[in-house]
Amino acid sequence: MTSAVTQDTLSELAQPPSADTITLLLKCHKSTTLLSVLPTTPFEEIKVLLVAALQSRGVTTLPNSASPLPKDADDLEFGVLKDKKDASKGWVLLEIREQEVTGSKGGKKKVGGKDSILNQNPVGAGLNDGAWIAYRLKVPSKDIQADSEILEDANGTPEIDIMADVGWDVVMPTFDDEDEE
Repeated sequence: MTSAVTQDTLSELAQPPSADTITLLLKCHKSTTLLSVLPTTPFEEIKVLLVAALQSRGVTTLPNSASPLPKDADDLEFGVLKDKKDASKGWVLLEIREQEVTGSKGGKKKVGGKDSILNQNPVGAGLNDGAWIAYRLKVPSKDIQADSEILEDANGTPEIDIMADVGWDVVMPTFDDEDEE
């Protein structure tokens, strides 16, 4: 799947919603972009549709940012609410990392990871019609080089520089916004 905006992508945006589609509300700062997609549409394709929708409206930068829209939709990442009933609790990355869990019978199994169904489409992620998804540019990760020297503190504990999560720039509307006029 290429992440470039094509004529097919633009014509897909022009299709009216059907009974089979769900509407996702993609949020960045005070902007919300609605996309109607099939629940089994891969997130990679949803990212391409989002970039195409923004470009079709003449948007050249991410809302409230000087950062230009990415040329490659893979440079975007999605987040979901920590608590669907309380948006004030914030957002988490919509990517279930691979982890080992203990089953009900004591056996261990791996869940999540890049190829997991949980990370591939809205159905796998448990999203339904009207779900809110935050988006942002991917946060660069700091890789520890194998040949780099790892510093240790006085106790012998390695000092690892972990980049802080920049968070999600999503502003939720409140009734107080109307009073500012």
